[in-house]
Amino acid sequence: MTEKEKSITYKASGVDIDTGNEFVKKLPSIVNSTFDKNVIDGIGDFAGLYSLENENLSNPVLVSACDGIGTKIKLAIDMENYSGIGQDLVAMNINDLICTGAKPLFFLDYLSMSKLNINKHSKVIESIVSACKKAKVSLIGGETAEMPGIYSQDDFDLAGFAVGIVDRLKKLPIEIIPGDLIYGLPSSGPHSNGFTLIRKLLEQEDKNNVADLKKSLIKPTRLYSGFAQDPTILNICSGFAHITGGGILDNLPRIFKNGLTAKIQLNSWDIPRSLKWAIKSARLSSNQALQTFNCGIGFVAIVPANKCKNFEIQSKKINKQVIKIGEIVLGNQIEFEGSLNLD
Repeated sequence: MTEKEKSITYKASGVDIDTGNEFVKKLPSIVNSTFDKNVIDGIGDFAGLYSLENENLSNPVLVSACDGIGTKIKLAIDMENYSGIGQDLVAMNINDLICTGAKPLFFLDYLSMSKLNINKHSKVIESIVSACKKAKVSLIGGETAEMPGIYSQDDFDLAGFAVGIVDRLKKLPIEIIPGDLIYGLPSSGPHSNGFTLIRKLLEQEDKNNVADLKKSLIKPTRLYSGFAQDPTILNICSGFAHITGGGILDNLPRIFKNGLTAKIQLNSWDIPRSLKWAIKSARLSSNQALQTFNCGIGFVAIVPANKCKNFEIQSKKINKQVIKIGEIVLGNQIEFEGSLNLD
């Protein structure tokens, strides 16, 4: 075979199967620690198997969620900080899933990049594993894909898939009525939303401030499964809302029936420093801020007025901070009173 006739291998095209196989062989030592008694076989099969024989529900319904972490991943890549993006990925899925009252069962991840780096991308998987343990879900499978030409240099992306289970008769939200109280749980910062705007703002920021800002912005998305899976909290609440992309303005109405809305006291909670900076730097109006960012509230619980005392007692007992931020009223558009605490 002449020089011109030499084969063009997959490796020469940019995909190294041997490196991929080496990466896959390393995964069980990282991932198996998330397994519970329902996991069958484990990593390596064509599909993950999970038994439901231990879930004793009279009317079981499977619940699923799929999400990523958006362009926050660019910040993690630039900082070479992968310790929190696994929690971002898991939380963005699990925080959606638990809004139905579901118990999270298992998780799958999708990791794609230009070129697989075993050391770096193992750290990404380790961060996902750490978050799965916190959320008490099993990481039973996933996909790793080298895609040169789609991604360049050190770029990579993440997506996640979560599955849970709930009794159909106990699925949230249940009846929400005027007079119910709205409680917010604090966020750690922007979580995984608004980073396309944030990264643009960082480009315009004084270089002396950028390093500290990035440290505060990279904080991982807070997991709310410990709160929403507490049996007493579940028994008390009428509904949950994850304040994710679209903020309070778009996410809270998702659990209301027609004719119901919320009256929110904007000055009832504090806003993390990173979000204050982003809102003020972008010169956003209150409505723009409330639709772009979580503005300091990452999760919302709806509580009947006659159960609020027990709710506050139980929240304190399980060491979860809750803040009364409003109430349910008649109407079709969220009402805001006061101003965001930006000073």
